[in-house]
Amino acid sequence: MSAPAIPVRPASPAFAMFAALLAGATFIGFSGIFVRLGDVGPAAAGFWRMVFAMPVLFAWTAFERRGPSRRKPLRGGAFGAIALAGLAFGVDVALYNGSLGYTTIANASLLGNLAPVGVVLGGWLFLGDRPSRRILGALMLAIAGALLLVLPKFTGNPAASGNLFGDSLAFGAAMSYAAYILAVGRARHHADAGLVSLISSLVCAAFCLLAALALREQILPASLQGWLAVIGLGLVSHALGQGLITLALGSYGAGAASLVMVWPALVSVLAAWAIFGEQPTPLQTFGGVAILAAVLMVRRG
Repeated sequence: MSAPAIPVRPASPAFAMFAALLAGATFIGFSGIFVRLGDVGPAAAGFWRMVFAMPVLFAWTAFERRGPSRRKPLRGGAFGAIALAGLAFGVDVALYNGSLGYTTIANASLLGNLAPVGVVLGGWLFLGDRPSRRILGALMLAIAGALLLVLPKFTGNPAASGNLFGDSLAFGAAMSYAAYILAVGRARHHADAGLVSLISSLVCAAFCLLAALALREQILPASLQGWLAVIGLGLVSHALGQGLITLALGSYGAGAASLVMVWPALVSVLAAWAIFGEQPTPLQTFGGVAILAAVLMVRRG
């Protein structure tokens, strides 16, 4: 006599989208590691990130376009929003990659994740997307956690200190990423996630290549490690990371989604500690706990 089958409750679509958002944010958290291991310029690293993600993005877009019932017709202004997203993301990756040459991975990632401030305020002021009290509370908690994480640099701790120029580049990357999130949120109303990712990545690749040529950067990797680093940057951080985030933005508002983007900062801190010996201080640990709490608040909200 066989045992009765135990019914398995399928995961809810909301939970699945949150899991995709969190997984994408985790993959993006390793982008700084890949850039640091590479041997090309900052903008060139952004170019290779797009290039090696293209096969996955083309396959994703083709899969989406095969289902007419699920296909979203392109509406007016869609390509403008997608192109703006690609340009903003190109500025973001160039500035963030550049900041890694002047400050620690932890500082670059944490300052780069101030994007939720720009997203929530920009969405509120320009798009009429008023955040809930829970989202605002999670935002304040995330900012407090980020402040705790970067505070040791002001105490003279060499493991946490960073160059002011590098920190400024990281902050500029955060504001550019905020513009990217807002543009993608608008574009997802007009097009499928795969198409948004593909077109915006093509625009980003063109921008990064032009920037690398203008700045006379090292474009071709000079070692096997360099090639593996840019391949990982394209497949892991962009194709999987950014792709999952773009998919989830169709279900989550830009304000809530951007708050979860503080998660890569914690991933970057832990990875930099394990790989490069950038050990976090007790204040940074408390900041990481605050970021985790903010992520949970977004999930419940």
